[in-house]
Amino acid sequence: MIPAVVADRIYAAAQNGTVAAFDAANGREFWRTNVGQRISGAVGASDELVVVGSLEGEVIALTTDGKPAWRARVSSEVVGPPAVTADLVIVRSADLRVFGFEARDGKRRWVYQRAAPPLTVRTPAGAAVQGQLAFAGFPGGKLVALATNNGGLRWEATV
Repeated sequence: MIPAVVADRIYAAAQNGTVAAFDAANGREFWRTNVGQRISGAVGASDELVVVGSLEGEVIALTTDGKPAWRARVSSEVVGPPAVTADLVIVRSADLRVFGFEARDGKRRWVYQRAAPPLTVRTPAGAAVQGQLAFAGFPGGKLVALATNNGGLRWEATV
C-alpha cells in the first residue's frame, strides 16, 4: 500500500490491519498497532491524524502517536487513500461516493454521490484537496471539484 509522508514521518499500513510510523531519515519505528480490520486503499495523514479505510467500509483514525481517535462508517469498501487536512477527512468508497468527515471527531459532514455507469473498472482512486476544494475523478473521464465545507459540486469537467 502507498505510504503517507508528513514532515519527518512515514505512515504505512498492511492489509492485515497493521499501521506503523517510521522516522523518514533512518527507518526507526516509532509505533505499530493493529486496527482490527483488513485495510483497503492506503494511508492518509496530517500533522494530527493517521487514517485508513477497511474492506468492510469503516474509516479508522489514529492519533500520530498510534492511539485510537475515532471510527466512522461509509457505504462500502474504502478504495483509496483518505485525504486528511487539519479539519477534514475525505474518503472514497467503492460505490462512487465521496464522504467528508470532521477530523476532530469523525462526525460525517457531507456525502457526494454520482450514478455509476453500466460498466466500471475498479481503481484505487482517492481524492485531493487544495484550499477549499476537494477533487475526485470518476468513471467516464469525469473530474469534479467539491466544496470542502458542504460537499457541494463547484464544477465538473470531462477529461
